[in-house]
Amino acid sequence: METENTDQQKFDEQVNKTGKLVLEILAGVGVFAALLMSIVALIVSADRTNASPASSGVSAAAKAPSTAPTSASATIDHVTRGCHVLTVNNGAQTTSATIHLAAGGSLQVQDNDVMPHQIVRVAGPQAQFAGAAMTHMGARSTVTFPTPGTYSLTTKAGEDYMKGIQTLGPDNTLRIKVIVSAA
Repeated sequence: METENTDQQKFDEQVNKTGKLVLEILAGVGVFAALLMSIVALIVSADRTNASPASSGVSAAAKAPSTAPTSASATIDHVTRGCHVLTVNNGAQTTSATIHLAAGGSLQVQDNDVMPHQIVRVAGPQAQFAGAAMTHMGARSTVTFPTPGTYSLTTKAGEDYMKGIQTLGPDNTLRIKVIVSAA
């Protein structure tokens, strides 16, 4: 009987190690993808800024860029204290962020946490959600803000994908305020 228990314990330990490795790899892939998307967005933004108005036949006044960007990115990551945090545009980890966008702009959110998250509107004008329920690690959501105004968003976290994830203190409440100006 002891041999069966020992074999089962060894099997359970191996499954836990493999599961953790898979989660670490998926999180790394997600971070790499977010960095790659940010680099592409910066390159595209730089190309738009450097485009010559004369070459397109549009006057410089008609091509004047909005002072607010048209896109932003956020990542939800797992941490030991507070369970999860936000990283916006590759900045510092935080539990709340304010983002400025032009009307029609969008926010890309990637869930790299060990639990699912759903993005919800708390206040402000109606936003357009694509993939608001992020049900697995690496899942992405896009929120588009069609009209000027101040939008308040939060996430609703689900249960951990794996049992045994230990965190310290109460779970953080993630909040994103998006201030949208006329384009």
